[in-house]
Amino acid sequence: MVSTSHRPAPAVSGAATVRLIPQDPQWLHDFYLTHDLLLAPYHAAWSARQRGTDEDSAPAFPAGLENLPGLDAPASLAAWNSVHRGLPPVLRDRRIVHGTHDPVRRSVLRAPDGSRLIPLHPVMVDEADLRALEGVRRAVRAGAKTRPSIRVTRRGDGSAAVDPVAGPGDCRGTIERTVAVLALPVDDDVELLAAILAPERVGTGVRRVDLSGGEYRAYGRFADRLAAAAMTGQFPGDRAVFRSRY
Repeated sequence: MVSTSHRPAPAVSGAATVRLIPQDPQWLHDFYLTHDLLLAPYHAAWSARQRGTDEDSAPAFPAGLENLPGLDAPASLAAWNSVHRGLPPVLRDRRIVHGTHDPVRRSVLRAPDGSRLIPLHPVMVDEADLRALEGVRRAVRAGAKTRPSIRVTRRGDGSAAVDPVAGPGDCRGTIERTVAVLALPVDDDVELLAAILAPERVGTGVRRVDLSGGEYRAYGRFADRLAAAAMTGQFPGDRAVFRSRY
């Protein structure tokens, strides 16, 4: 058991800020999809054209993002990679987002009644990286407004046909949810939990970390904000289901 008394303040280095990242397959799926669906293919398409590759041979841009203003391909991908490198090994293992992984399985984090809780990991995030990812979000939002992901056509009888169209809207929810969690403001609850869960205190040999009543309430308040952020753009029922797991 780890004592949570005399907690130190979370370390902050330069322009980096401590953030709490959930060991949650649902949010991690969006985080990795931001790379796979948006940033990596966009960078590959941009890079090929910078090298003078023939348009017919160059990789395609993600649908609708060919001329998206404000999306800096190298800076955006570098920012994602920087955040990824700062994650603990358990979150860098992509197996966590596949299959039926139980987010509380083998968790050392416990509620006052002894029940297991979804782990949270304090991670130092460079503010410049966060700003770069927020820039991606702004660019995709703007692109989704100017190029909607639906097409409305009028039939001869006056009725309307609505068809989906590939475009920036396909990427919007993914980048929105990724950035919303990374950008959750640091408050007293985050500082308290980050200090309790600091890697130097919660090592591989720790069998359990028991939260006090006050610490558990801080966990619950953070989980409320986390559910709202991780379910950005989803239905209220989806948010409730996400929150119920914490």
